Amino acid sequence: MRAGRHFVFVAAALAVALIQLHAAKAQDAVPSGFHRGMGMSHVMAWASLEPAPSKNFVFPPFSYPDATFIAELTELHRAGFDFVRFAVDPGPFLQWHDARRDFLDRMLIDRARQILSCGLSVIVDFHPSDMHPDYLGDKIAAGPDAPLFKEYLRRLARTAASLDALKSPRVALEIMNEPPPRERVWRPMLDAAYSTVRQSAPSLLLVLDGGEDGNLDGTMQLDGFEGDPNILFSFHYYRSWQFTHQGLAGHAAQYLTDVPYPARARPIGESVAATAATIARATLAPAQRQQAEAAARRALESYRASSFDRAVIADDFDKMARWARGHSVPMQRVILGEFGAMNNAQRALATRQDERLRWIADVRREAEAHGFPWAAWVHSGSIGFSLVKHAGSPEIDPATLSALGLE
Repeated sequence: MRAGRHFVFVAAALAVALIQLHAAKAQDAVPSGFHRGMGMSHVMAWASLEPAPSKNFVFPPFSYPDATFIAELTELHRAGFDFVRFAVDPGPFLQWHDARRDFLDRMLIDRARQILSCGLSVIVDFHPSDMHPDYLGDKIAAGPDAPLFKEYLRRLARTAASLDALKSPRVALEIMNEPPPRERVWRPMLDAAYSTVRQSAPSLLLVLDGGEDGNLDGTMQLDGFEGDPNILFSFHYYRSWQFTHQGLAGHAAQYLTDVPYPARARPIGESVAATAATIARATLAPAQRQQAEAAARRALESYRASSFDRAVIADDFDKMARWARGHSVPMQRVILGEFGAMNNAQRALATRQDERLRWIADVRREAEAHGFPWAAWVHSGSIGFSLVKHAGSPEIDPATLSALGLE
């Protein structure tokens, strides 16, 4: 009887040890240095073009003072951020195949080194912009056999090898920001990109975005990568767009004004009246104005009917967490790669800063409650989404910093 008890005790202890070993290995697989991040797009994400009819990028396409960049990075580190999601326009890298491309390669690696030198980790995020019509996201992601996509694969391989040469666990490469195709169309391109990068950099930390603009649903369709511990699965969160994108030119929400958060925080009549005033100021033909008013009214009514609030955010993140558990992915390898809401005060439109900051705080809190690292969008240079105190300042707006839990 004693021998049996001893056997049971030893077996139980062995089981516990194996569980602890498995947990330790799982934790080892989780990259450190990626918890609280800031997107930065004003340094290498918007490449200027030569005057028409030329279709060439200006050389050099990116010009930003080193001292200013270092000051911004130093301030981010001081405020409590531990990584930068560094957006890079791939257009110039794809257009040039000579010494200018080599120059850009060196520039990119130098920027990565600067970020590391300031105590921050870095995700190099290839972020197709709308500056050049030939290098839009949907043009690059036109299919696995498209010539431009094959050139993009070569670009990924070059950059992956250069980043891998830094020999730092605090460096990652994001395959593509917000891939436009639907997931089933994007998947063969992602598989090709993954295979290409892994040939150049077998252990480099990679960030994978799902199709459908990198939204939550697209990411939850990613599978087959779980066995690679050097992957972060990224999703972006801008729900509900009626609130987060209100006032953004060219967007379905461009005329929406004074939209509340939560959705039922205030009477819908306030938003309807403010939106009608915005449309009245716009230069529109009578028929266009009528269409804009009808579309805005439908959008506002749909938003109110959704009763969108923090509970909905929690439900969305619960779905992401269930996907991660179902695929044996540690929560720390699921990253909220972008989130933000328009600051219409920067556009001289009506705004409720307390509601905007509440949305930011609710999303950030739910990400942390679920164990997801996050990166806010964006430091500066993007009217409406900029998070600095004012143009030219390296400091994040104090109220926004508080909403991000970094007082």
